[in-house]
Amino acid sequence: MDAQKKEFEITGRLLCPMAVGDSAYIFGTDGVRRTSRVLRMEEISPEEIRFETLNTNYRLHLTGQEVTS
Repeated sequence: MDAQKKEFEITGRLLCPMAVGDSAYIFGTDGVRRTSRVLRMEEISPEEIRFETLNTNYRLHLTGQEVTS
């Protein structure tokens, strides 16, 4: 993960499987968020993943689903 990018922590669920090269779509408490292109993903646990996009390092706390990749 690029230490110079902003960090964003969010709780929600993926609306479709996340894939490197595509945007991630996350449904959270503030609605649907579309990220910029995913560069890499790392599963921390079945309830949490970290991923890096072009602009941001994310920590996603998953609700009601398993990690999809």
